[in-house]
Formats: sequence, structure tokens, C-alpha cells
Amino acid sequence: MTLTWTDWQAIAVPLVLAIGAVAVLLIDSFWKSASAELRHTVVTLLTSAVILFGLVFVWAQRDDFKPAFCQSAVEGPAQCSLVFEPLTAGLWAVLLIGGLGVVGLSAYRLLAPDVPIGEYHFLLLSALTGATVLAGARDLATLVIALEVVSLPSFAMVALRRDRRGSEGALKAFLVSVLSTAVMLFGVSYLYGVTGSLYLSTIANRLSGLDPDLARVAFAAALFVIVGFAFKIAAVPFHAWLPDTYVGAPVEVTTFLAVVSKSAGVAGLLVVVTSGIAPSDSGLRTAVAILAAVTMTVGNLAALRQVEAVRLLAWSSIGQVGFLLAPLAVGDAQAVVGYLAAYVIVTLGAFGAVAVVQRHRPGGLLTDYRGMVRSEPGLAAALIFFLVVLAGLPPGLAGLFTKFAAFQAVIGAHLGWLAIVMAVNVMIGLAVYLRWVAELFRLPADDPFSVDIESPAVAMISLCAAVAAVLSVLPSVMFALAT
Repeated sequence: MTLTWTDWQAIAVPLVLAIGAVAVLLIDSFWKSASAELRHTVVTLLTSAVILFGLVFVWAQRDDFKPAFCQSAVEGPAQCSLVFEPLTAGLWAVLLIGGLGVVGLSAYRLLAPDVPIGEYHFLLLSALTGATVLAGARDLATLVIALEVVSLPSFAMVALRRDRRGSEGALKAFLVSVLSTAVMLFGVSYLYGVTGSLYLSTIANRLSGLDPDLARVAFAAALFVIVGFAFKIAAVPFHAWLPDTYVGAPVEVTTFLAVVSKSAGVAGLLVVVTSGIAPSDSGLRTAVAILAAVTMTVGNLAALRQVEAVRLLAWSSIGQVGFLLAPLAVGDAQAVVGYLAAYVIVTLGAFGAVAVVQRHRPGGLLTDYRGMVRSEPGLAAALIFFLVVLAGLPPGLAGLFTKFAAFQAVIGAHLGWLAIVMAVNVMIGLAVYLRWVAELFRLPADDPFSVDIESPAVAMISLCAAVAAVLSVLPSVMFALAT
């Protein structure tokens, strides 16, 4: 088999993101005559322009099918390493919107002053490049490489502040990443040995024809691949690295990890499960369902005990991963992408509010938010809206509709036990988020709540709230992303 063709439009977005990453690093490194403010502004605008190009391309080509790095196959259709199709377009849109939101939160005077600007935007665009490749990958080698291109810049971003907590968080994430990559490569090697191919479509075709002994080996190998992804998205019991990493990183980096890095991992797992190693009748789907149940339960119960805002969001994000894994376990890509879209928007907004508060109250405790309703009613209203969307409560109908879609997918697949676990966790999630909402209405014990909100933060939080409100009124927009 030889390489026969590539539609270069299929890799236009990752290619432009990669070129943009190099460009922002060069500008920051060699344009020393300009002031720090001017360099920051130019780098931020260039990063935003590169991501906006990606969004425009995705919108213009959303209904097309564009394969890349394809070769003729002895059996079945041609095999491709990367494919741009409607599902890819939906995942890219979610990832690029998340990246653009993080850039907005990193505007001048919002990003921590001890974070180097050029390196930060270079690493952000590099990780986003890997995320887009990961969502479009259709062979195991490309998936593993893209996943590492997402992971390694993300860990470097955690340590950019060069303090003890950041270094500790980055080291924990790096060590877990090394372990997860080793586990995943072990599974990939055995899958290749059993099926003779790395292409997901070919693997899916050959799994059904294996003899029982090789089928058991393939099952174990595929399970290792799923476990490798579970480490990356912090699914329980592979989650221990996440809370300390979130707390040790600058808030903007934590937002990137929660929004882009996590979404990329879910996108990769969705591609692997639905396109290759886990057919609809496979026991691997049951394994993912069990992983979903354990993840949402542990994440929500742990979030109940947290007294810091970032730690609460860290543990609740683990719970949200459980809800994402539920429709993923039954292969409902539409429900997964719709849930991701709502999660990305409201998580951006919630972390934006946290970033504003922690600039003035670095302790980050939930009690620091007391009195916000009286002193900053606009900020409080936005934060409450984001939290009720995450909880799935009205008026946060975007969260309600996405959870309903997840329930519908699970019940339609006759997984009643998982639906019961999800219902229990919805109740636990209400307690998690409403406990934070209650703090906003309480009177502060000492100093009255007061913050200075920079105009970029106002714009970013307002935009997230507006988009979440639109998605609450027009939920079909979220679910149309995967079709």
C-alpha cells in the first residue's frame, strides 16, 4: 500500500494553527523594541486571528468530506489518517471556541504578570493544533501523537509561573501522562499485532472475524487504549493528578485544561470508541458505561467537600466527564458534542468570574464570594447562571437539554442502571453548585465584597452568558454540531 492522495483542505486548520504558534513565539522573541503592552496586544490579536480563521473554515466547510494522508486498501475503502467530516467540524468548532475564550481571558491586564506572553500563546496554539488533529484522526498512530501534542504543551503551561505549586502540578500531570501513554502504546501494539492495521476502519472490520483467543487479546488491548484516554481526561480512578494541577496553574491555564485539553481527550475517545475498537455489541461499551458511573459519582461527592472555588470546579469537572462518558458509551456522538458545547461555554464563563475574584482575593475560598450579589450584581448574576447551567436547572436550559439528551441516549440503549446512577448524580450536582450560589447571597463576615473588573473580563463573561442564553433558547444549535 502506498500513499495516494491528500486533500490539503483537511489539514488547513491544524496547519495554520501550527504556523501561528511559531509566529507568536518569533514576534515575542525578536520584537524587543516594542513595549510589553504592545507585544502582548499584537500576540493576542494574532492568536485570535488564527483561531478565528479556523472557525470560519469550519463553518464554510462543515458539510464536506475531506480526507488526508490516504492510501488504497487491499480490502474495503481507502484508509485515511485524518478526515474532515461533519463530526470533525463539530468537534473542531467546540475546541476552537474554547481556545478563543481562553485567549480572551488572557488579554492584557488579565493574564498573571509573571506568565511569559510569547511562550504562553505558543504553547496554547501548539496544544490546540494537537487537539484539532486528535479530533480528526482515524488511525491509532496519529491519535497517540496528537494526544501527546495536546498534553506536553499543556503541562508546560502549568509550570509557566515557575513557582512551587505550579511546578508540582506540572510534574504530577507529566508523570501521569507518561504512564498513560505507556499503557496506551501497549494496547496499540497488541491491537496492531492482532488485526495487522492501525487504521480504525480496518480494525473495526477485522475485529468481528477474529477467533476467540485473539478476540480476548484484542479486548484487553482495546481496554488499555481506553484506560490511556481515561488518564488524560481524569476519569476515575485515573484522576488523582487533576485537582493539584488545576490549583497550581494560573487560572487562565486551568481554564485551558478544563475546556480545551479535556474536550480534546473526550473527542479522541469518542473517535476511538465509535469508529474502531468498540463496536456497538462490544463489552468495551459496558466498560465505558461503568467508568462513566464511577467518574460522575466520585467527582460530585468529592466536589461537595471542597471549600476552594478552583478545587470545586476541578472535582465537578470530573463529574461532568462522567456525564459525557454516558452517551459516549452508547455511541451517541450528537449527545456528546452537544454536551461538550454547553460545558465549554459555561466553564469558560465560570472560570472567568473566578479569575476576576482571585485577582483581588487570591485565597480562592468560596467564602470570598459572600456579598457578591449586593456589591457586583452583574458578575453575580452571570456566575449564578453558569452554575445553574452546569447543574442542569432552569433558567440554564442548555444544561438541562444536554443532560436530557444524555439520559435519552442511555435509556434508548437499555442501560437503566446507568440512568439511575445519572439521576442520583444530578441531585448531588445540584447540592454542589447551589452551595456555591448560596455563598453569593450571604453577608461577608469582615470586608465587603469589592473587585475591579477589567473591560476584557466584562466582555468575555458577558459573551459567555449571552451564548449560554442563546443555547438555552435554541438547543438544536448544540446538537446540530455533530450532524
